[in-house]
Amino acid sequence: MLSCTDALFSLHPSGAAAAVTGICFVQNNNAPQNVVVGSDNDEDTDSDSDDDNFEHLQFKCTNLLLGHDRQKRNRGGESESSYQQATHHLSAASHTSLFGVVLASCHQDGTCKLWDLATRRCIVNNAAEGRNGPGLAVRRLDQMQQFVYQSRDVLGTVSLHDIHRPLDPILQLHTYSTTFCQMAPCDAADDGAMIVGERNLIALPTQHQSVAIIRDLRCDPTCSPSYRIDTGYYCNDNIAHSRRNYGMLTSLGLLNLQGKSQQLVLGCGMEDGSALFYDLRSKRSPWLLDNAAEEGGCLPEETSNFMCQIKLGNDPVLSLDLSRSYSKDTGTQSLVSVAGCAGDADEMSELPEEDQGTVSTIKIKLANDLTNVDRKMEHSSSNMSSSMKATIRTKIRTCSIESGGKIGVSVCRFRPDGRMFAVGGWDRRLRLFDRASSKPLAILQGHDDTVTAVDWAGNASSTGMLATGAGDGRICIYRVFPNTSLKK
Repeated sequence: MLSCTDALFSLHPSGAAAAVTGICFVQNNNAPQNVVVGSDNDEDTDSDSDDDNFEHLQFKCTNLLLGHDRQKRNRGGESESSYQQATHHLSAASHTSLFGVVLASCHQDGTCKLWDLATRRCIVNNAAEGRNGPGLAVRRLDQMQQFVYQSRDVLGTVSLHDIHRPLDPILQLHTYSTTFCQMAPCDAADDGAMIVGERNLIALPTQHQSVAIIRDLRCDPTCSPSYRIDTGYYCNDNIAHSRRNYGMLTSLGLLNLQGKSQQLVLGCGMEDGSALFYDLRSKRSPWLLDNAAEEGGCLPEETSNFMCQIKLGNDPVLSLDLSRSYSKDTGTQSLVSVAGCAGDADEMSELPEEDQGTVSTIKIKLANDLTNVDRKMEHSSSNMSSSMKATIRTKIRTCSIESGGKIGVSVCRFRPDGRMFAVGGWDRRLRLFDRASSKPLAILQGHDDTVTAVDWAGNASSTGMLATGAGDGRICIYRVFPNTSLKK
């Protein structure tokens, strides 16, 4: 595992630094054209016994001493290392490569800012004037020109903004949620040269702490949502109909498996340490509310075809993300999830060593009668599964428990191509992991407080662009594992 302490640069709001609670890359006019943004290999089997296929990647995390940072070093009289000298000539090139790249950030003081990364300046100081609550999350939609901002005010307000008119929201709706559960715009499966998906769908918490909804942002926010998922409702072959107390929703993840049709899977992290997964692809789904639902829906005992749950630990699941997986052996799709939990070092030290990790990677197998609905399956009945199933592949530690460090995790995010994931920890560090093997790849430093927000650029598979935000009010920009084989 490699370690790097240098970011490309850091962004600091003027005045007192309010804690960063969310960040996202919004616009990238300089994205490479005619580039296949996907796995470096033709196939990603992601089986439970995958070998590490990242050996050919070279770790790069260059500190480009731009503008003010460089001047401060020179005035201080410190001699520059050969490494620092070698990076100076890249300054002009870095401005060119960042042209058109805008970063959105939200903060504990309720502001939502926009940053021009080429100039490292704040170009919009607050895109959400009048909010009377802290910022909770800011996420981009598939179309890079728009972003969604969620605040923790009394109405649980969520607003949709266009990068060209950020002060005039396109849409505003109220979730009435009072929890810390963040919204989850629909991520899309990687499909060749572009990311495609249900770009207008978003998963939201509600005033009912165990209930999530999925809305289409094109529809009137006063209308009923497309889906309503009550995480307390549970059925399987042994329990005909029951309530389960998983506590409140603490995190959400939403993925569209196929770009040309609505093939949704929802992940829910829960207060009691459970992770729940819902297959929303079928018109018989019991959570579908619109007119597309089949008459009669599904029987209670069939619900296990559409959902599964797994216990990750006893602490709340604070972040959850989803990525598609493909089995070349069976020709079927499945999912991989990464989930990060809260944790106390003293309590965790009393558990068996294999249960001491606060980061879990989870394999979710879909019911085969719902898989590949658009093409025929030609597999033996021994390969068929009648219900969804989730299994823990690995549990990963962050900092050492023996050191008494802060082992909790605030945020987890897959890179857009799904080949690696980033984990922001309470120990002020960002860690990168190989998705297939869960092996650690790098530790990035640069913050003095908990890393609370992480986002990959839409073209991070080629550029390696990654942003982090933390409780210290600082935003750090990194370039990690750029794939130089992907040419413009």
